Amino acid sequence: MGADRYKDIQLPQLRSFCLLASESSFTSVAKTLGMAVPTVWIQVRALERKLGTALLRREGRRVELTEDGRMLLELIQPHVTGLDSLEKLFKARRAETPQQLTIASAPYLFAHYLPEPIRAFAGRFPAVRLNLSIQWSDAMGAVVRLLERRKADVGMLVYHRSAPPSRLLDYEDLLDQRLMLVTTLDHPLARKRRLRPGDLVPYPVLTGPAESYYRIQLDRLLQQHGLADEIKIIMESPSMDIIRQYVALGMGIGVVYGGNELGQASPGLTVRVLDPAVERLTVATAVLKGAHLTGPAEAFRRMVRQSLVGK
Repeated sequence: MGADRYKDIQLPQLRSFCLLASESSFTSVAKTLGMAVPTVWIQVRALERKLGTALLRREGRRVELTEDGRMLLELIQPHVTGLDSLEKLFKARRAETPQQLTIASAPYLFAHYLPEPIRAFAGRFPAVRLNLSIQWSDAMGAVVRLLERRKADVGMLVYHRSAPPSRLLDYEDLLDQRLMLVTTLDHPLARKRRLRPGDLVPYPVLTGPAESYYRIQLDRLLQQHGLADEIKIIMESPSMDIIRQYVALGMGIGVVYGGNELGQASPGLTVRVLDPAVERLTVATAVLKGAHLTGPAEAFRRMVRQSLVGK
């Protein structure tokens, strides 16, 4: 395939470019699209020549977008996504295949935020085949990747409003989570009127792994007060349910992110805000920008919103 084939900008070029933005590898994009690596390279280079600018730069074995590349991606992603999803919807309707809705999220969100809307959806749309994709490892990043690669229709995730994890997604904010302290009912900190970071020092702490949102915020809080080397962390778990279980056994105090559901789902425990000044996290549904959502997908997002907003 010669470069002169791409005298005008074509959809295959734009599709390859959009995939490169998320995959960061010519080899991976070629495999996804079922074409040779040189073909993908020719497509993107022809696009650069047509636009008169560099769209990519190499970083080791990976490629990253230049500033012009990021601008182009924001301009074209909704259109490419719309055309691709329109073709998928048309083929599904024409073949009269059963509709399918893939929902991706983390275990905790599936357990505490999604049961009610999923039950309501299944009752209203019994003919729609539900695929509930639970992401255990690097849950939030995995949900983003599934949405970007069109392998999930709707995702639920937790993110910082100041730094959304992907510019390719549309987010619908639902509620906030705060950094919370979990103790037994008879623990001294359960009765303390005002909590301070230094109050954590005498007790074993159960919290998230180093890469988790709430562990990052806890570490920042401790560093600000010069306490990073004084805290005894005895458990690092991505599961808030496991942390609460071991707090109930008297193993220590828990520091996790959550909302009102934490108190409702923690019999025998006290759950309270550790420090109101610590940045909140936002629970949101997310879809790919520009995607033609099916009626069931739109209905599910509406059911989630009705179930959670105001809680």
